[in-house]
Amino acid sequence: MTIPESSELLPAAPLLLTTEEVRLLWAFVHGDIMNAAMRAWLRASLGFCPRHTWAYAVVEIELWEAGVGGRGGHQPFDVSVLYEYLARDFARRLALPHGWGRRPETVLVPSRRCYLCTQLEVPLKDGFALGYANSDSASLAAEANLLLHTRRWCEATADEWSDRACPACLGVPGEALLCRAHLAERVRSGEADDGDLTASSRLLTSLADRLAILSTSMTASGQPADTETEASWIETLGFFAGWRFPAFLAGLGGPAG
Repeated sequence: MTIPESSELLPAAPLLLTTEEVRLLWAFVHGDIMNAAMRAWLRASLGFCPRHTWAYAVVEIELWEAGVGGRGGHQPFDVSVLYEYLARDFARRLALPHGWGRRPETVLVPSRRCYLCTQLEVPLKDGFALGYANSDSASLAAEANLLLHTRRWCEATADEWSDRACPACLGVPGEALLCRAHLAERVRSGEADDGDLTASSRLLTSLADRLAILSTSMTASGQPADTETEASWIETLGFFAGWRFPAFLAGLGGPAG
């Protein structure tokens, strides 16, 4: 079973997160990533949906204040660890032969719904819903929605990733590889083939290698990352969830939505 998708779901500004989205994502950052069942879910759903992929990064970057390195926090460490794992796994699957009647586009679309979307459908219990460690989710959501640190990451690394962004996301001509959703559309229409899947597999392996260096740079024993390495999380999330959101934050334009 595959889950229907549309490139119209790719997020553009404003990405205003609700209090409940922030409450759930702040809890996820604090532990759900380590759950084996959750990892299996995220493999099937290819991470989160486009909105919640970028929301996940925003919540960690904006709200996590402690950390090593020049920024002293506000870094996508959790994001880098999870998406290194997802990128390596997805690269392996893209490289597999597509025989026995298996349509190549099916590997490019999720077989399970976004975890966050399913949690948002669960009715809230009566009373005040506290966040992780009794945090004030409404205040955290207001802070996250300022996008101060996420915008700085996108702007500071734009020279590295702008030429590698999916041209279909930005509505511009270009030779860069397509994001996952637009590649699925091209494969489905016959405009792309196994060669494009192989190229995307190689890209994801390269991104996973850079993400490993990036996450290590955010630990006490790691060396500072260069700009190319720092761009790796944006490029990886761009592949999985589309490029319109970081392009907006970096002032690169693109179609509104």
